Amino acid sequence: MRGIPPLKLGEADDLLDVELDRSLFEKVAERCYRPLLKLVEASEDGLKLALKVSGTLLEQMEAWGSDLLESLKSLVSAGRVELVAGPYYHSIASLIAPEELVEQTRMHVDLIDELMGVRPKVFSNPFLIYDDRVGQLVSEELGMSVVIAEGSPRVLGWRAPSYVYKSPASETRLLLRDYRLSDEVSFGLGRGYVRADSYATRVSRIEGQVVVVGLPAETFGEFIPAEAGAFEFLKWLPRELSKYPRERLSTPSEAASKYEPVDELAVSQPVSWLEGKDLSALTGSPLQVAALEILRELRVKALSSGLARAWRLLSQADLLYSMRASMGVFLKFERAACSLRSSIAARSLTSKA
Repeated sequence: MRGIPPLKLGEADDLLDVELDRSLFEKVAERCYRPLLKLVEASEDGLKLALKVSGTLLEQMEAWGSDLLESLKSLVSAGRVELVAGPYYHSIASLIAPEELVEQTRMHVDLIDELMGVRPKVFSNPFLIYDDRVGQLVSEELGMSVVIAEGSPRVLGWRAPSYVYKSPASETRLLLRDYRLSDEVSFGLGRGYVRADSYATRVSRIEGQVVVVGLPAETFGEFIPAEAGAFEFLKWLPRELSKYPRERLSTPSEAASKYEPVDELAVSQPVSWLEGKDLSALTGSPLQVAALEILRELRVKALSSGLARAWRLLSQADLLYSMRASMGVFLKFERAACSLRSSIAARSLTSKA
């Protein structure tokens, strides 16, 4: 996002610093996306991944990384990668309005269909935000059958995350991230604490139907450098898992279709994979509360003024998350929101004239 946007927006992309975005994209693509996809393609041991690639990242791939799109399409066609759908702009739409979540997810599904020739069956929100209302929307409005959510102890109680569950409000099947095993990779791999053989042994000892390990793709190569063993871990993990007869790598759709849900799981209060396993990391500071109020105030006006994309760019989850400890991020957001507000007002005057 631009530090100082124009006073009024000619178009939504006036909010973006295109050169900075391209520079960051190319850096992460070189360190993470390309080697990760090449690793999956070259794997002879059945490595499979589920990837959630936002609409905005797909746009960047179209503009600056067409080879990545081709690799993704080939791997999706081969069943080695399953693409997961969610809000097009990786946004906190579910905290703003149910209809916005539905609309952005439809946009995301349509773009994936256009570029990859498949319509995703699996949904996940940014930071795996989930509650019963989200499960119902995914099932009834989007016709999707599987949601990936956080295996929060607050919700699970005595139950384990290693089973398929069902939403009480719909037929949605829930696959729950095992945060302990996921965090072990995120925080231990770069320090040499995690090896493929010992990790596979740990997984083999878990009772249940399915183990979901979920972390940002950028963990591999960007957050944890290649020289620290990020890709070596992924390379050898399938072979180590194959030593245990019960262990098989599967996509979310494969896992959800293989097992019947063992129980209903009610989630009345939202969970996420963030600190506290709730929404406090997104809504706990006065700056975040103010930003959410601004977004709610501007949404309907922006959509009716033809400035939906500008509003949606401001609703990206990472922006809100960064505000918890950064006045600077909030001030950039506020300046952009002021530009959007001025543009809405100008368009309203023009239409009345």
